[in-house]
Amino acid sequence: TFPAKLWRLANSPRVRSVRWDSQARGLLIHRALFERELLSPASADGAGGEGAVAVTDSFKATHFGSFVRQLNLYGFQKVRDLLGADVPGDAGAILHFRNPNFRRDRPDLLLHIKRLTRANRQRLAAGLEVCSRQPSRFQQ
Repeated sequence: TFPAKLWRLANSPRVRSVRWDSQARGLLIHRALFERELLSPASADGAGGEGAVAVTDSFKATHFGSFVRQLNLYGFQKVRDLLGADVPGDAGAILHFRNPNFRRDRPDLLLHIKRLTRANRQRLAAGLEVCSRQPSRFQQ
């Protein structure tokens, strides 16, 4: 699932564009580097240029905005821009995102991160439990 992939990337020493914040409760994403490492079509083939990381099982998105949309759908909230905050859409920005169930030391909490579809939002508003897919072997 998306949260599990993101957690693995944040913990991977091969990925430089995604890292934990100082409290290990949020993600710092270097936008320009992320686009080169994980979103460019060349790196998806493993044939990227210098600095590209061949990451298997990376994201299907090819645009950073699509990736941010996925973060929002899974309940991540943008905390702040750490760099380039004065320039809207600055590709050099480092973005900070958090989700209360996304922590470096608690992979078990990934099971609580649900995709916020219209139906799931209605269930949550009604106080009902939101069902999700069976956990992958990584999450078990």
